[in-house]
Amino acid sequence: MNYEVNRGIVESDAGIPETPRWFSDGRLSFQYDGNSVTQVDYRSKYQTRGSHTIFLQRLWDGFRYYLEHDGITLKPKYGKTTVWPCGVESEWKLDGHAAVSHRVFAAGEAIVFQVTTGAELPEGYKFKLEFYKDFGLITDDLQDLRYGDRGSKRHWRDFEFHADSNVLLGSMMDVPREQPVKGSEVNLNNMDIEREEDSTPNELFVAVGADFQLQFQERSIHTKYILTSQIALVPNRSYSFVIGFAHTEKLVIETVGRLSADVGKVLEGQLRRYEQVRHTSPVLISPYKKLNDFISLAPMYHESCKVLETPGAIKAKNTNYWVWGWDGMTSNLASLYWGDQLFIRDMLRFYEETADAEHGIGHSFRHDMSLASVSALPAQSMYITLLHQYYTITGDVGELRSRFPFAKSVYERILKMEVQGLGLSKGASLFPDFPMYMQETGEDISSLNNTIFYCASRSMEMIAELLGEQETRELADKVNRNIEKHYLPLFFDAQRGFVVSSVDTVTLERRSSYNSNAVKWENFFCGELMMGVNEQALRFFEQHIVCKAGLREIPVWSDAFDRDANQLHCWWPVTGEYYMQLINGQSKRELIDQWVGWVSYWTNKLTCPEGISCYLDTDEPEVDRWNTTKGTWHAYSIRGWYQAAMHGVVGVGMEAGGLTFYPYDGEEMRLEGLHYRGWRFNVEMRGSGRYVEAIEVDGKRVCGTNKLPEDVYGAGADEVDVDVNVVVHRTVERVYSVSVKHGYGISMTGYSCEQGEIRAELQGAGLCRLVLEADHMPMVYLNDTAAKVAYDKAAGVATVELRMNAVERGRLVVNAAANWNLS
Repeated sequence: MNYEVNRGIVESDAGIPETPRWFSDGRLSFQYDGNSVTQVDYRSKYQTRGSHTIFLQRLWDGFRYYLEHDGITLKPKYGKTTVWPCGVESEWKLDGHAAVSHRVFAAGEAIVFQVTTGAELPEGYKFKLEFYKDFGLITDDLQDLRYGDRGSKRHWRDFEFHADSNVLLGSMMDVPREQPVKGSEVNLNNMDIEREEDSTPNELFVAVGADFQLQFQERSIHTKYILTSQIALVPNRSYSFVIGFAHTEKLVIETVGRLSADVGKVLEGQLRRYEQVRHTSPVLISPYKKLNDFISLAPMYHESCKVLETPGAIKAKNTNYWVWGWDGMTSNLASLYWGDQLFIRDMLRFYEETADAEHGIGHSFRHDMSLASVSALPAQSMYITLLHQYYTITGDVGELRSRFPFAKSVYERILKMEVQGLGLSKGASLFPDFPMYMQETGEDISSLNNTIFYCASRSMEMIAELLGEQETRELADKVNRNIEKHYLPLFFDAQRGFVVSSVDTVTLERRSSYNSNAVKWENFFCGELMMGVNEQALRFFEQHIVCKAGLREIPVWSDAFDRDANQLHCWWPVTGEYYMQLINGQSKRELIDQWVGWVSYWTNKLTCPEGISCYLDTDEPEVDRWNTTKGTWHAYSIRGWYQAAMHGVVGVGMEAGGLTFYPYDGEEMRLEGLHYRGWRFNVEMRGSGRYVEAIEVDGKRVCGTNKLPEDVYGAGADEVDVDVNVVVHRTVERVYSVSVKHGYGISMTGYSCEQGEIRAELQGAGLCRLVLEADHMPMVYLNDTAAKVAYDKAAGVATVELRMNAVERGRLVVNAAANWNLS
């Protein structure tokens, strides 16, 4: 079926693309196949055990709506159709010239079926909704984890019509039962939170109401419930069925009654919320049509994962999963890029407010937002990285200061796990779920964990410097230097050309186990930890990880491959940023195009998987029944792909020092509306090649740098919500004898590059590395004092270590010539 994506909504001339598909908003998700709602999931905050799947279509139909005319039942038709993350709306042509519009939406934690009649509606039409009694799920399938009892026995009470309330009312009760923990269910890397479990049965009431008077019928034998409008529909009016949920009979009747009375406002408010996301999110204009689509769809489906009643909480996925810890925190530069700064502020507050007083940030949450388990300590360090990124993009120093004490407590907790004074922390790998198959024993130094922690520790040093917390800054600096000293010597296997997954805490011996997720890129500082081995690492990926379907987590020759018949043969998009950094940094156009093809394949199916099977040798992976069901979007995969596309395909990133561009031999393209400190950046990449000839900012031309000087676009001015137009001119050949490649954490002003000499004022916080592209060893001075320069002749790259002060600016002078005048 043909369709177009228009700024995050899907438009079709006839029909719903890619069905059956899921729709979601808040605590409610449902699957719809164009005929019937086939599954309903609702996560009641009062449910302590039991399945969140309430209804499941098997032999008999789920919720179906129709028009009825002269006793004849008419199935909905789909003409011009619009698909939102939370529902679908379409034209339905009747006989002659008459038509109605119809909607199926998740809104207000309810399912809404609505028809709106036109002026030419003939007489005699009625609106009706039907479903079978057996649509209600009895959770007794022990072989399918989707529909098992999850610790409760479920009982249904038959639906009954309450004429006085104009609702059909039913309920289900989940009765908890004893559930011994099996050995395979014991967490190795996340601590369960013990609490007095409530053994009281959980009851959920379901009510079907309408904003018009209902007539009720019940069929016997194969019990079916039928609700029909008592009188015929009239022209130019909307009619809505509303299906709501609550933990008491009184509340569900009140809820459905209120929603039925205000259904127009509820739907209008819902669409207004998504429209705001549509029109504030960036737009990519490139030759990669499906990547353009993904960039506009991603923020919309991410929005559908939010738990609206709890600011800052987000479901890991719009179906199947609830709120988790590191799943919510990781890869959130994406959210900041598309303008969701307030949500990230709320997220930082949420994880602090819900944290366990002794053990820290939650790993998994119950439906009432209490903790079910606590995150492994290295995963908690993502909070520090996220706090720093929030400050970077917003400049909100007040929030930075408010959250610092909690971030510091997380940091200090992790430091207590340090192994043998190495700066590296102990703990089984955060991922995969079965680290024992990766030869881990509980006495582990995990590469995945410690690359995450290194990124956070670099952020902690900068945060502490910004806030004048010198004791913490000095501590973080010591930890960072220690990690840099020991990480590669301990983990890097020169024979394989990649890091091992873990090292033994006692013997410090490498385990012969390799995992493409072993380097988890959380911020740009990760690249500084991996300096010197990137070429070998990319060869390892090309030879052992890259396959037709994506990036294998485990090489096929490893004993761990497919050991769990699930995770260990998959690609996890959230972990792929390091690979994108490698292929962009080494200008591997064919590999970037291949990556775009992987994302395009799933975008074409209008889904974004958590994991992609690489078990079969195919570039058309199969749609499964969990990760890749149509309409499901996994939040951290959305963000992982989004920021990888920004950094590696478009070639733009934002970090503590502002904007940096990453040129490669790529297609020309334009990105409109990237958010940074109140500005909207429209970035055009012209030409092709791995060097920058010049950057134009609103007509002003800057040469000799990939890093954008902040004063060029008025940083620090009072103006906000202003467009800044940037054109990056890429070229194949190096133009300048010395130029700025990047400098993470460094902001530049007063920049000039003339006759092989660079001058600028720099500001930063803590340890910063200025990386220069140079024909030979340059001379570098900061505040008239010679700086130490490490020069890689083969790469033509010079690295300058700078100790930056958050208050004072430093005067930089760089010269490629042997004889020059400093003054």
